[in-house]
Amino acid sequence: MPVDVTHILTERAGLQPGPIAPTATLAQAGVDSMAATVLSMVLEDDFNVLISEKELLAAPTIAALSHLVNARAALA
Repeated sequence: MPVDVTHILTERAGLQPGPIAPTATLAQAGVDSMAATVLSMVLEDDFNVLISEKELLAAPTIAALSHLVNARAALA
């Protein structure tokens, strides 16, 4: 089952859903270090996927972030 990054960012990290589009940069979507920390913790706690905040913030777009998360989840 794929990890819904948008859901985690909106429901758990408190970001607004409107700017979270696949082609949006993380800055445009409002993903900051706090949101990346929340995402990292949820991934570890709920999906047993370890990705550092630094790795998450290196993604150029929301689509790339989602791809990274789901590629790692597939290996877990």
